[in-house]
Order: sequence, then C-alpha cells, then structure tokens
Amino acid sequence: MNKNILLITGGTGGHVIPAQNLANYLIDKNINCRIIVDKRGYKYINNFKGKVHIINSSNLSGNLILKITGFVNLILGFLQSFIIILIFKPTRVISFGSYASFFPMLSCAILKPFYKIKLFIHEQNSVIGRTNSFFLKFTNKLLLNFDISSKIKSKYKNKIFVVGSPQRNTVNYLKKHKHYNDKFTIFIFGGSQGSEFISKFSLKLIKCIDKEKIINSKFIIQCPKHMIKNITNDIGKLRSEIIINDFFSNIDEVLQSSSLVISRSGAGSIGDIINNKIPSILIPLPTSKDNHQYYNALILEKHDVAIILDQNIEEINKAKKYIYEIYNNTNKVKKIYDEFDKIKVKNPNSLIYSLIIDER
Repeated sequence: MNKNILLITGGTGGHVIPAQNLANYLIDKNINCRIIVDKRGYKYINNFKGKVHIINSSNLSGNLILKITGFVNLILGFLQSFIIILIFKPTRVISFGSYASFFPMLSCAILKPFYKIKLFIHEQNSVIGRTNSFFLKFTNKLLLNFDISSKIKSKYKNKIFVVGSPQRNTVNYLKKHKHYNDKFTIFIFGGSQGSEFISKFSLKLIKCIDKEKIINSKFIIQCPKHMIKNITNDIGKLRSEIIINDFFSNIDEVLQSSSLVISRSGAGSIGDIINNKIPSILIPLPTSKDNHQYYNALILEKHDVAIILDQNIEEINKAKKYIYEIYNNTNKVKKIYDEFDKIKVKNPNSLIYSLIIDER
C-alpha cells in the first residue's frame, strides 16, 4: 500500500495540535505524512517531523471588504489544496474540521473517485462541527473524541468509532493527589489563543484569595501576550507566588503540578484535564459554534469533577468557594480522583492508526 497520508487542519490550536500529534505518530511508523494548514493555524505547528503545506483560508468575518478578501482567499486555498493533493497523491486523508478544512476536503471529495482516496474525519468536540457534518456523506469513518453517537444521524452509525484525541506523547500521568503539593497550584489557562475574559476574571479572583489569606497558593497564568504587562503591574503587590506567560512549552509539567485548573472548555483542554485528573472551574466560550464548549464542560460536571461558570455572570464567589472546598476537603479530592478513574482514557494514536491502515 502507498503509505501517503494527508492531515487537514487549521484555525485554532484545538484543531491543529491533535493533528500534529497524530502526524508525528504516523511518521514514527515510517509513513509519509504531511499536513495542510491555513496561515492562522500554522502558528500552532511546533516540532512537526514532516512537511507542512500552508494554504489561504478565511472564516468570512468582518465588513464587506474583508468578506470579499476572505472569499478570494478561500478560492486560492481551494486551488492550492487541489494541486497539493494531485502532486502528493495521498491514499488516506484525515480532516480535523474547522472552516480551514472545508476547501481541502472539497478537493479530496472531487478527487476521491479518481485516486481511490479513503477519507476520515476526526471530531474533537461534543457537538459535530459544520464542516465535518457536511462531509460525513463522503467519509469512510468518523473518529470521535467523545461518544456523541446519539447526536449523529442513524445512517452514519456504522462509520462511528470513539477513539479519543491524539496525544503529544505517552505520558506517565501522576496518580498522586496533587492536592498535597507544598503549595496549592492553580493553573489559569485560556486555551491556545488565550482568553481576555478568563485572565481578567482570574485577576479579580486572585486578589480576593490573596486578601483573605486562607490558602497558601501559587498561580500560573497563561494569557494573551498583549495583557501580560498590565497584569504583571497589577499583581506586583500581591503576596502569592504568580507566574505569567502567553505560552508554556512545558505544558505537561505545568498540568501535572496543578492542584486545580481554571479554563475554557475546548476539547483539548478537557482532554488535558481528564488525562491529568485535575479538578477544574470551566468557563465555556459563549460564542463557540453550537455551544459546543458548554457540552464539552458538561462531560466533566456530570462526573462531579468540575463546576461550570457562566461568563455572562461574574461568579467570583462561586469560584472561590469551590477552590476553598478543594483545598480543605480531602474526602472530596479523593472522590474526584475516583471519578476520574471512571472516565475511560484511550490510546488514540494507536486506535486511529489501526482504523485507517486497516480500511479497505
């Protein structure tokens, strides 16, 4: 079999990072694997072992001029991806969704009968995205991060496989209760793009906790780069230990040392929380398409390992109460760890590899 595999992704880190993780795994299996990504998504490519093709794309937002420019970029992206597929001749194509994947997938759908391309879709979220939904009829298999098969039309049931989200590497996740670290470490994480709201909300929360002096806490803040200076100046007089950056290259180490996470609820963040068994305060992005971040967060709330806050209501006291409860109640912490053990953690890279290679 010609082992040329193409991964299509773009837009946000939640789509790009899992694609890169899987691509590196496939390359380690001696498969010729490449990635198509848009210019926006390319910034999330880091330490990829293969070749990256960058194409034009757009989500058609903004005023009329920006929409016209965006439409031109989409057409260019379609032509670019069409040529890439003609030259590379992949036998397997895996799309990770987002608007940036639409025209590359359209190219694949057009060329599929001529090149016998097997198409696969990976859905990260608890609500299937619009691009992925559109191409379901053309795909051989639908690979899901979460079991959302009940939300998918019955005629596609035989295509569904729940595999989880491709991981960076094999990590020996800590089993100990991170609650008992020397300091109660709270990781404030706005996702791959950062979050102004979470950064501002958490700053108010930190000030309250610091003033009340109930817990010995350490805060690690990942926030948008343009906010770092102002936040640093604002927290200068606080007694708590605070580390702030727009990006942490040692994200696995940070997660494993965290006692609690305050985060958005993108699929990647939910996966990291599950793998590292961290109690969390989740603030879904209210503008996420089809409200998928809220439904992602529900997965953890239903297991009683997280609480959900409404961005439109400043729930500082609710967040503070939960933090103090986690800090003081060792029985609750133990119960949370037991609940995390009930959430099945798969080996996504290996599962996806077997599913796409064995496809006839």
